[in-house]
Amino acid sequence: MVGKLIAALSATFLLLLILSFRVGGGGTLLDFGFITLLNVLLSRLTIPLRFGKLTMGFVGNLVGAFSLAPWQAALSAALGFYLPGSPWVKEVFNRSQLGLATLNAALAYHVMGESPIGALVGGLVYLTTNVLSLILLGLTLGKDPKTMWRDNFRAFLLPYLGFAPLAFLAAKAYTTPFLGIWGGFGLLLMLLPALYGYTMWRYQLQLVEALEKIVEASVRYLEARDPHTAYHSERVATIAKAIGKHMGLPEETLKLLEKGAKLHDIGKLWIPDEILKKKGSLNFSEWEVMRHHTVWGAKLLQPLEKFLGPVAHIAQYHHERWDGRGYPEGLAGEEIPLLARVVAVADAYEAMTSDRPYRRGKSPEEALREIQDLAGTQFDPRIAQAFVKAWQEGEEWRDKKEFLQTLS
Repeated sequence: MVGKLIAALSATFLLLLILSFRVGGGGTLLDFGFITLLNVLLSRLTIPLRFGKLTMGFVGNLVGAFSLAPWQAALSAALGFYLPGSPWVKEVFNRSQLGLATLNAALAYHVMGESPIGALVGGLVYLTTNVLSLILLGLTLGKDPKTMWRDNFRAFLLPYLGFAPLAFLAAKAYTTPFLGIWGGFGLLLMLLPALYGYTMWRYQLQLVEALEKIVEASVRYLEARDPHTAYHSERVATIAKAIGKHMGLPEETLKLLEKGAKLHDIGKLWIPDEILKKKGSLNFSEWEVMRHHTVWGAKLLQPLEKFLGPVAHIAQYHHERWDGRGYPEGLAGEEIPLLARVVAVADAYEAMTSDRPYRRGKSPEEALREIQDLAGTQFDPRIAQAFVKAWQEGEEWRDKKEFLQTLS
């Protein structure tokens, strides 16, 4: 299937390339060579994505689209892509995709008139062609289109389009020199903001990665304070994801559910050790402090949702009950956010089957029966039913000792 898609894409690119020979005036062989070399250099500047890589070569491709004949720009984009170590199949796909996107952008630019508006339209056409090509490839590989859009393109939409006017100015600086007798000097000067944008993109990705590691380390620290809750959040996240799969939740929602489940108890960082590690029953005032971990967790996560996604409501509402007798707000039924209801079941099962200083954990079978008995009172019946199906499939999380062995 992938081979057929690549063959179709390559054939489309070659056909349109041949048909475009009659469009536009074109540059000299020196112009073609310089833009191609520029594309080679810019394609070495990469930004890792969840599905492939983004290279700054698209800026050079747009410069070519705005300064060369469409067929020259397309050929320059295809030849100028340089990412060593790629399998030949991937190489053919990438070169065909980039060539086709550049060709379409150049044709749109000529049709709209060689103006800033034409450059914006050309940039939009380039992005659309690129996105559709990658989504088609993702579909053949079983990827979820919505997840691909969110992880690969949504955050880069405005910067992508923002680079189109910059590429237009760089192309004009090349074709109409203002620094000496050769336009290449002006072009390189105009591309300095592109290098700055690339650096900022890299910093943003590193910031998100560092933030996720800090949050993960906070969860590890929380669990290290009490050995009896070691890997509690990890197991809750595994159970919650298994439930979500049986509910038919989309891949994007499953990722959010898993992340929120790992962070559901993050508010316990504010609970003193004498309460968190107490071996006996909590008194009223201690219990009030313990209950506040849901609100504290939400307050901690809300400012980070731009990077982590909407997970604060999972921390805040995972102790609400279907019958309205939970905390912190006493929500009932579908007033409780869906993902918080899923984590409530996963959290309860993990707690039931884990040993504590004051009691031994229940067997998986005992905990299963308790989840079934509490469906419709403590738990959403639909989610409890999905949990039962997941449990019956023999997941490794059923028994905590077996689960811990999978992590070692």
